[in-house]
Amino acid sequence: MANFTFTVETDEMAEALHGVVPHVEGTTAAVIAMQSGVIVAEQRAADRICENVNRGFFSLIHSQISQKIAACRSQIDARLLELRDQSQKLKSVKNVMQRDFEMITARYTKLFQSLDAALFSRVHEIDQASVDLTQKDLGRLRRRTQSLQASVPVNQLESVRSSQLIAASATKATAGITITAMNRFIADSNEQNLLTVSMLEEKAEGEGGPLLLPIVLVEFDSLQSHQRQWQRHVPKLPSPVLAAEVDKAIERSVFAELQRLEWKPMNADEREKIAHRVHQLLEQSKLSERVRKQVMRMFTSAKWAGLDGVNA
Repeated sequence: MANFTFTVETDEMAEALHGVVPHVEGTTAAVIAMQSGVIVAEQRAADRICENVNRGFFSLIHSQISQKIAACRSQIDARLLELRDQSQKLKSVKNVMQRDFEMITARYTKLFQSLDAALFSRVHEIDQASVDLTQKDLGRLRRRTQSLQASVPVNQLESVRSSQLIAASATKATAGITITAMNRFIADSNEQNLLTVSMLEEKAEGEGGPLLLPIVLVEFDSLQSHQRQWQRHVPKLPSPVLAAEVDKAIERSVFAELQRLEWKPMNADEREKIAHRVHQLLEQSKLSERVRKQVMRMFTSAKWAGLDGVNA
């Protein structure tokens, strides 16, 4: 086996490497300096990009908010114009309604004033007979009072006794007439009470039984509560005790059923009977022709209805 021996000299290579080392160190320093510059440039670019992004985002948000403010402002202006228009229309409607109300009020005020004047004249005519009778009887009662005053006869001694007897007999005669008139008045009052009781009661006196009374129910709308209310009217009774019992019976039996009562249209027969009776009452009354026409006009224009649910 052959052996070879080689001798390798590294002096030249070492010298070359010693010459390369400064260049490598310069390159390293240049690379480090370039890296620092790149980092600074990148940081500046990033800061500039962030600043531009922030500015763009702020501008975008500001423009969007401005657009929304403009849209809302336009809607508000449109609503304000609409509200102003509606306010003007409501004012015009209010003025029309107020004018119509004043016109209707004046019309009905005039109508009710004429009715009040007619009723006043009618009541005055009804009371005129009582006033005339009172005026006629007043003088007669005054003269009677004067004639019934005690008088002292001043005459001769022989005629004093006769004058006293005449005065006493006149006083007795007047007292007898007064007692007879009072007795007749009391008897007439008792007879009238018995007649009233006999007309109101179904059975004869002394027998038990129900008391039947005609009742008038009036329905109206209250101006304060704007709700349905009722009024009742019954004939005048001879005693307060009987009137109180009748009121209790009405509240117990009639007013308990009012909630179930309903107004229903009336048939032709009932309307004809009521109209015939109203015509009879108007013909028998002493009202003027104008008042009769007004009553018939109101009666004709009324709505016909009857209470449904009433046990006959």
